[in-house]
Amino acid sequence: MKSLALASLLLAQDYTVVFHNPDREFYVEGCGLARLDDGALVAVVPVVPRAEWSKERRAKQSRTHVLRSADAGKTWQALAELPYYSAVPWVHQGSLYLFAMKGGTEFRNDDLLLLRSSDAGKTWSAPVTLFRGHFWNCHTGMVMRDNRLYWALCDIPARLQLGPPQRRPRVVAGDLSKDPMEPRSWRLSDAASFPEVPPALVNPKRGTRSHALEPNVIEVAGKIRVISCVKPAGQSTAGLAAVYDLNDDGETLHLKFTQYHPRPGGQLKFFILWDNVSRMFWSTANLVTDSQGVFGTKDGGNDRRFLMLFYGLDGLNWFQAGCVAQAKTMEQSFMYAAAVIDGNDMAIISRSNINGPNRHDADCATFHRVRDFRRLALKLVPEPEDD
Repeated sequence: MKSLALASLLLAQDYTVVFHNPDREFYVEGCGLARLDDGALVAVVPVVPRAEWSKERRAKQSRTHVLRSADAGKTWQALAELPYYSAVPWVHQGSLYLFAMKGGTEFRNDDLLLLRSSDAGKTWSAPVTLFRGHFWNCHTGMVMRDNRLYWALCDIPARLQLGPPQRRPRVVAGDLSKDPMEPRSWRLSDAASFPEVPPALVNPKRGTRSHALEPNVIEVAGKIRVISCVKPAGQSTAGLAAVYDLNDDGETLHLKFTQYHPRPGGQLKFFILWDNVSRMFWSTANLVTDSQGVFGTKDGGNDRRFLMLFYGLDGLNWFQAGCVAQAKTMEQSFMYAAAVIDGNDMAIISRSNINGPNRHDADCATFHRVRDFRRLALKLVPEPEDD
């Protein structure tokens, strides 16, 4: 009876394994998902060396696997294997594109690349280098409007350092009226400053620095905003996001920090998606149950067991739709999800640790389908008042 009651509270606990990595010297990084015009789903699954075996191996042995499902995610077929540490798919005018970053030696990632596939992910063009530098992001929310694509990433330092945070968000903007494979079609914003998290929100005994990471780009009331997760030192305060505003005058992109804002799951990578039918934002994120080490964990605020679904009107304030999936133990996880709308359903890919070394070093990419997801939302727009 108890298991049946629990199952009724979980939106998509039953999953299919998109990719399994059995080698414990490697782990599954942040996955991506795209829906093609014919309804097929394409998954992008990076597999990279664990921290103990980084450096040279990271640059030479990181791989991104591209897989396809023609049956709504029930089965997956391998299409391609590419030599990248991180990759983010998107679709434009019938072609599949991939932002990619190489694994680095001194820095974790090197350069932002772009690839194109004209056959739904089977074969890929040679990469073009959009920007040289050291960047990081996985599949997060992006905006396409007025023939422009906006997506955000972070500068990333060679190592975590003492003192002020060094990971700063930047926005890339592509002119899609031109050839996206031409680097001149793209611009890169300045790096926005990230103020240190107030001392009252961190535990100095459990970390050395705070930083913002894995930014999403959304459009709210005509404005382009960047919403980033915030990792306070020691994961001591959960549910905090950093908000930035972008000014694009057609020539220069200027990104500035606006405010902190509470959001559920803001301490870990979250994903924001706009739905034209419900006229609302939808978001996957992880809720924290134990930020004080009640269960004996050293960093309870790093709980990655509960993958949740939220919805809202403004990208800042969120209502809870339900729990997508729940892992059983503190060392298991469903995390770093990305989602696409598939008819009346929401299709979700998760970086998941089922039997890997720990909750971070995942061994699987799993696929979850939340059926008829819009039924989960309250009506948030008020009715007009009677005269």
